[in-house]
Amino acid sequence: MLDHSYIGKKLPLIRYQVDASKIRELAMALGDDNSLFLDKEATQAAGYPDIIAPLTFPTLFRFWGGTPAGAETRALLGEMGADLLRVLHGEEEYEYFGTLSPGDDITGELEIVSIDRKEGSAGPMDMVRTRATYRDQHGAVKVIARATMVVRW
Repeated sequence: MLDHSYIGKKLPLIRYQVDASKIRELAMALGDDNSLFLDKEATQAAGYPDIIAPLTFPTLFRFWGGTPAGAETRALLGEMGADLLRVLHGEEEYEYFGTLSPGDDITGELEIVSIDRKEGSAGPMDMVRTRATYRDQHGAVKVIARATMVVRW
């Protein structure tokens, strides 16, 4: 069983500078040729000042956010008592409050929201729910990401 005293714990801030090349790379990796992700002129014709990021773009923040946030999350799960070889990604969702565009300077903070025990067909598991709040350089919330990690026992 995971240590429930970690509920409410926040990891150190991450920082990510949104860059047009990363937006284009992700769109290409996804096989999404939407002109809003690739063509500034088309995006401006649609009413945006610059290209915008695909909806799953905030996933990059944890991996490329200036600090090894993924490593910090794994270390935290280890501290909480999890066998890291038995951790699975359960789900992830994003709530947007604006678009992400080149030049956005994003800071984000991840918090452990809850830990719930479930009984599965292969035995018990803990569901660790997290929330990351990402703000732009003006302090405005751009995205809230919620994720669930499954720790099998």
